[in-house]
Amino acid sequence: MSGAAVALRSSDPAMVDAVRSVVALADLPLSVHPAGARPPEAALVLDSASEVGPADPDWRRPGRRFAWVAVDHAVTAPDGARCLVLPDTAEELLTRVRAVTTTRRARVVGVVGARGGAGASTLAAVLARACADAGLAPGLVDLDLDGGGIDVLVGAEHEAGLRWSDLVEERSGFTPADLAAALPRWRGVRLLSADLRTTTAPPVEHALAALADALDVVVLDLPRAAARPGEIGTRWCDTVVVVATCDLTAVGGAQHLAHALTGLDRRLVTRGPAPGGIGPEDVAAAAGLPLLHAMVPERGLASALERGVAPGDRRRGPLARCARRLVAELDLR
Repeated sequence: MSGAAVALRSSDPAMVDAVRSVVALADLPLSVHPAGARPPEAALVLDSASEVGPADPDWRRPGRRFAWVAVDHAVTAPDGARCLVLPDTAEELLTRVRAVTTTRRARVVGVVGARGGAGASTLAAVLARACADAGLAPGLVDLDLDGGGIDVLVGAEHEAGLRWSDLVEERSGFTPADLAAALPRWRGVRLLSADLRTTTAPPVEHALAALADALDVVVLDLPRAAARPGEIGTRWCDTVVVVATCDLTAVGGAQHLAHALTGLDRRLVTRGPAPGGIGPEDVAAAAGLPLLHAMVPERGLASALERGVAPGDRRRGPLARCARRLVAELDLR
């Protein structure tokens, strides 16, 4: 994206000074725009929650990182979203600044379920596979370190290669090409999975940095805890896809995730059916998330997976069609 790395809309000297002092720690200039200004081209845009007016142009845009900022704890964001109050949240703001200015090869896409059983892990796997089919070099990273491993889901648990548990002792970083080459390969996808041996926290940040330099796309299978403010999802993801079923429990979960992921490029994929009549547009409106795709049920999926049919093997099925659309809509090619 052309233009400044970080832009702020504010006419308050205290606000400008507070933000500039944080951005300077990343050795970057701050582009300051007066209250009421139109949104500039910038990797991260910050808007003063206390100064924005109802007639001001909206600085929030799909695909652009955004945050409300304030210097007074009594100030709340106009849309009810989370507000970064300085100087208390200076460290988090600095993390966001560094995230948008870090040069890396890969696009990082997180996939997270609005509730358990939404099918996020399956969609993450099929999305990574669709990237490989499109000629990209993708990786699929399992961040549910307490689970049995996404390699089991895709039928690659017996494939040779490193798992998270093999990386526990490695704390000094990785050579990107070496790490990618050492991982199991599934349908053209490099796979970094948890397994039953993963009892000690592995060096997640080092591994993600290496894979982001070695691959074209890194798909993260995110547990909901990883989508909290300041966690892996908010630090690493260029885009987060929230997967929700069409029911009240998922609507509540999607609302929570939308709030936690404020400032990121957040998209929604719904999965039918809608037993109570809640439609995809209803879920999107309630959560405040742009609807990327409404997926119909893939009949017999659970039994097919148990018979060894890998996710995405049904090339004309709803999952595969959804994944191909995500590759195109997210401009991953």
